[in-house]
Amino acid sequence: MFAHILINLGGIAYADRKGFIPVIDMKNYPNGYLYDDEVGKINSWEYFLEQPGGISLEDALASRKYIINNTSHEFPAQKKEFFLNKDGVLDYWRGICRKYIRFKPHVLESLAKLMHKAEGRKVLGVLVRGTDFVARRPKNHPIPPTAEQAIAKVREVLDTEEFDTVYLATEDKNILAKFQAAFGDKLMLPECEYVDYDYSKQSWLTDCSTHRNNDKYLRGFEYLVSMLFLSRCKGFVASMTSGSVGVMCLSEGFDYLYVFDLGFYQ
Repeated sequence: MFAHILINLGGIAYADRKGFIPVIDMKNYPNGYLYDDEVGKINSWEYFLEQPGGISLEDALASRKYIINNTSHEFPAQKKEFFLNKDGVLDYWRGICRKYIRFKPHVLESLAKLMHKAEGRKVLGVLVRGTDFVARRPKNHPIPPTAEQAIAKVREVLDTEEFDTVYLATEDKNILAKFQAAFGDKLMLPECEYVDYDYSKQSWLTDCSTHRNNDKYLRGFEYLVSMLFLSRCKGFVASMTSGSVGVMCLSEGFDYLYVFDLGFYQ
């Protein structure tokens, strides 16, 4: 989901610089949140987010005064410089998010429930990517930590910083089990379904299903709520992924931050 959001954020920033009104089209082409028979009928951006410029896709197309954006514009990148805010790059994208990114009420309501659950706790948010990111080793993508590496880092943080709760965001049932064994009742989890991923098949995550009605929508919804909660945590431990880039854009900063920098798949 955040790959879609970040690419569109690049187009939004371009429109902002040019004085255009940004409008997002996740309706007229296939994407991971539409079934084949929904393409051309449903704008999956609007499942979760408001249109950034307050103009509907239908009104924009009817105006006949539009420019079709492509993905060539610069957008927030999975690079060390971004996380370090080199030359103010993180500040810039946070400003674009504050101006244009607005989540639908039902997303914010679910976030509020998680925030209530965490009330009175100092939460260390942890984002660990597994499944296809590990099995398929996509070229030029950052190498994620293993569950064991992430657990070791979290233990180190708990020993030296004043966190009493670990919130784990992962899609991978195997990673979940290892964190449950390591942290027990210190672990806080989102309400979501996890993927029992078969690493031998090396399928893409978007091709996996948790066998629920409207599974694509539900997975996008659960993911976004989880990422929003991570952005509100006091500390954040993560690998370089689109999700962690998105969390950084949506946050106002952390008391503690650690991002694994393990190189890129070749």
